[in-house]
Order: sequence, then structure tokens, then C-alpha cells
Amino acid sequence: MKAAQHWLVGYDRQTELEKFELPIPEGSFREIGSVVRIDDDDPGAAGSYKLTEQQARKIAKMVRRESLLPTGLDFFLEAYSRVS
Repeated sequence: MKAAQHWLVGYDRQTELEKFELPIPEGSFREIGSVVRIDDDDPGAAGSYKLTEQQARKIAKMVRRESLLPTGLDFFLEAYSRVS
């Protein structure tokens, strides 16, 4: 079974539909801890963590994709696997 990939995900505030996603490279994930407080009982960050737009922007900047980040969405750090 493939390990979960972490994503920066943005949802439309009106429809709650996913409108944006950005994969977080495995090598960059440790840096995220300086931006998002991961629960002590969730060391792999398997849960969903609500982010402010400022936190989302910092994460996008860490992975050199800040210019792709839209505004006006509800952002989360999420972990899930994609099925090909």
C-alpha cells in the first residue's frame, strides 16, 4: 500500500468543493511543522489541518509554488493517496 501524500488543499467557501491542490514533496514536509501545529498524537499528520491563508501562502512558498496559490479559499493540510 502506498503511503499517503500530503497536500495543500483549497475549498470554495460557498460550495465547499475542492478548487485547488498542491502536493507537498516528502522532503519538504518537515519544514511544514514550523507553519502548522501538528497534533502530538498524529506524528504523520494523517488528519486534516485547517490553515489560514497566510499559513497556506507560507507553505506554498516553501515548495516554490506561491504564485499558484489562489485567494479566497478555505485551506487545509491533508494527507491522502491518489489511486491511478
